[in-house]
Formats: sequence, C-alpha cells, structure tokens
Amino acid sequence: MAGSVACVILSPAVIRELGNTDPREVVADELAGQAVTFLAASFFIEAFSGRQILVTAIVGFLLFRLFDILKPFPIYRIQKLPEGWGILADDLLAGVYAAVVLQVSVMLWIA
Repeated sequence: MAGSVACVILSPAVIRELGNTDPREVVADELAGQAVTFLAASFFIEAFSGRQILVTAIVGFLLFRLFDILKPFPIYRIQKLPEGWGILADDLLAGVYAAVVLQVSVMLWIA
C-alpha cells in the first residue's frame, strides 16, 4: 500500500525532472507489484517447508519480472495512464498475472 501511494504521489515530479514517462529511478511500483504477486501465497505458505518457501519466492519473483518485462495485454495499454497511475498500474497488473500463475503452479505442485 505504501509503495502504491508513494508511486502515485511522488512519480509525477520525477517524470517532469527526468522527462521519462516510466523512469527506472522509481521503484515503488516494483514493490507494490511484488506485494500483489505474493498476497495469495500468504494463504498457503504456512504448510510449506523452508525449501518450498524459497522456491515459491524465487518463482514468484521471476514470474513478476517476466510479466513486467513482456507486458502482455492489457498491461502495455494500462501503462499509458497519466503520471504515476500508469507507472503503478502496469506493475500491479503484472503482479496479478504473476499471482494467478504462481497460485496455479503451487496448486499443481502440492497436489
């Protein structure tokens, strides 16, 4: 939540300063997207061993990065929202995609 608020409030100033609509210097959006990725994992992680938690964390991180980089539909379009909203929204949606794939993968893994 704090990453989302910080991104929407502070990134417009960074955009103006750097002249880039999605500056690499803004990382609050990445934190928010990662949080979304692992939100669902918190419901099933308690039954996992340390190794399973580590594998889940690595896979979740990689899935988020994959969706954040590839930007499948509609992530590419949503990043065009104005100012900080576009910076944040594309990472939140990438986090949702990653969370769904992670959840399905874990369900298949523990089944």
